[in-house]
Amino acid sequence: MNTIKIAVTGGPSGGKTTLIEALQKEMGKTVSVVPESASILYRGGFPRIKSRNGLIHGQKAIYYTQKELEDLIFVEHKPKLMVCDRGSMDALAYWPEDPQSFFELIQSTPEREYARYDWVVHLDTAATENYDSMNPIRTESPTEAIALNQRILDAWAQHPRRIRINQRKDFLSKMAAAHGVIQAIMNGESVEQIRKTFE
Repeated sequence: MNTIKIAVTGGPSGGKTTLIEALQKEMGKTVSVVPESASILYRGGFPRIKSRNGLIHGQKAIYYTQKELEDLIFVEHKPKLMVCDRGSMDALAYWPEDPQSFFELIQSTPEREYARYDWVVHLDTAATENYDSMNPIRTESPTEAIALNQRILDAWAQHPRRIRINQRKDFLSKMAAAHGVIQAIMNGESVEQIRKTFE
């Protein structure tokens, strides 16, 4: 059985956590979740410093934590569906230098990082009036979050199977669309079919 690996990404307050928790409840052991590496590190005491050196060391730590978590969960569980709370290319949205220096540091390429994920589901940041600033790990203002959302979109722009879930009339409609995308992926629909239905 082949594992379908999906990176769920997007700007702050986009609904990633809500979607992933709903998938876990619905699908049970069919799905294995790779938790967000940044949350693990920062909640565990890793210094969150926004200087150039702080960003470089922080993103390097996040990248390797993410990679090891993905590898461990795959070899231990070999699930039908593997959902990653963010993916390795998210680092480019925070990287303070030329993107090429990031790939040189991790000894990889954009193509190799894209190939780690069969699909990418991007949930746009919530509109300003619906922005959730209660998460203690979240430090961005609504304006900063919108800019970060765009940088994440740019980082994943060349992935051949990226689906973007933009704003809907309300949050529940957005979650229904995101859930529909996951189900369509599991049902073997093509990227063209899914984009036509949900984007």
